[in-house]
Amino acid sequence: MALNKIPSTALTGDVAMAAPGSKDEGRGYVGVWATDASICAAIGSPAATGFAVITISTFRDGPSAAYGNFGVLKDGKLTLQMGGASGQRSVALEQTAPDALSIDGKAYVRCVP
Repeated sequence: MALNKIPSTALTGDVAMAAPGSKDEGRGYVGVWATDASICAAIGSPAATGFAVITISTFRDGPSAAYGNFGVLKDGKLTLQMGGASGQRSVALEQTAPDALSIDGKAYVRCVP
């Protein structure tokens, strides 16, 4: 099993929507991301940390999601503006390669279904 693989049991809800990524121009940030490939196997576990699930309208790096209308990357960068149960938030994204994303300056790798 690949180290960066998402367990099939976790492929529901936002994880199922984000996991395939997006082929749309400027939407390469859509996906399931982890600070280390080994964390991908814990996606879906309530104890999971060090991950982010990003769709074009949701961002989740814990138990609850924040919502927004996210744009496209410009020069590989985008700031997501969102709100949710935990209040307003902004997150800076920078994509340096198809399977590499920086979230607020921290490196993440893509998890795959």
